[in-house]
Amino acid sequence: DERYLFLRTILEVLHSRGFLNDSASSAAPLSGEEEQLLFHCVTGLRHVILFRWDSFHSSLRTCVRDFLLNVGLGLSFIDSGVGPSGVVCLPRTVAMACLSGAASLWKRGWVAGNDSDGVQESEEQSYVEKMTRNAIPHMQRIGKGEDLFVYLNSLLLAPFEEAMQQHQQQQLIYQKRYIGTMSASFLSLLVGEFTGGNSSARYNLPVEFHRSCHRVFEHGNHGDQSGLDATLHLSMTALSSLVGYVLNNTSSNTLQDQSLMEFGTCIINVTFDVLSWEFGAGSNKWDFSSGANVSAKDSGRGGVLLRPPQKWREVLIRPDFLGAVFHVYTAVRIGVAGG
Repeated sequence: DERYLFLRTILEVLHSRGFLNDSASSAAPLSGEEEQLLFHCVTGLRHVILFRWDSFHSSLRTCVRDFLLNVGLGLSFIDSGVGPSGVVCLPRTVAMACLSGAASLWKRGWVAGNDSDGVQESEEQSYVEKMTRNAIPHMQRIGKGEDLFVYLNSLLLAPFEEAMQQHQQQQLIYQKRYIGTMSASFLSLLVGEFTGGNSSARYNLPVEFHRSCHRVFEHGNHGDQSGLDATLHLSMTALSSLVGYVLNNTSSNTLQDQSLMEFGTCIINVTFDVLSWEFGAGSNKWDFSSGANVSAKDSGRGGVLLRPPQKWREVLIRPDFLGAVFHVYTAVRIGVAGG
């Protein structure tokens, strides 16, 4: 892809359908052919960058990573009318492909030294990068992993802000929930990349690279907070906010709100993904090179063994929170039975 046709095609299709901030028109649904084209272009773009990592300047790799994340989260078109009265958003297959691509690129550059510049930026790379940034003028640019978690935390908590619930229109609440839902989905994909069990990406790197990423994501690097701990904090904070919101809004309409249920389900899923982490996983448990868990044949035993470390105790064992969780569970069951 020496002419960057994958990226150019993505930009052209998204722009023509109003899914980029620089588009003059409102977002319009994609045709089936456009959806397939975008999906294959996104996965192709991810493949090319991962396989030819050192052929691209770090600024272009970062630009593509941030672009895919912004598009996948819905931030590139959120002003175009996301809401129940007229849902105009990217098909989930395309959005998840973008988030998966962003997660893979984050993993590739996660360990110190893996994101160094291999080449000097060419004129064409510079042009493509400028074109991509101009497509989303206010694109969120994220530097380090710590910045990523701070940003995602703000997106996960935005739907529960009291001021927003009281003063903003219902459609904006649904927009925030949509972005929150996709943010939680991205976190699940990110954790899946580092576990090595849920990834469809091919990195063209030895097994040791994946083991190193797994180790650094679990323990941190050079005093930095581990990505796993940061994800746990985000998911538990969002879960607490979700529980508090449901307890304060126990009407049947709240419990049957599809956008809230989908958002809550994604928060619970990422929490489960973190708690299911294989601590200290070694070569006898994981086959990172194939992207699959070699223990998958044991998955039929009926559950997952949770082994959180001692340092998570104060986060997980909170009687007031656990009691609230069971309160919500009971309310949801009653609401579903009554509905």
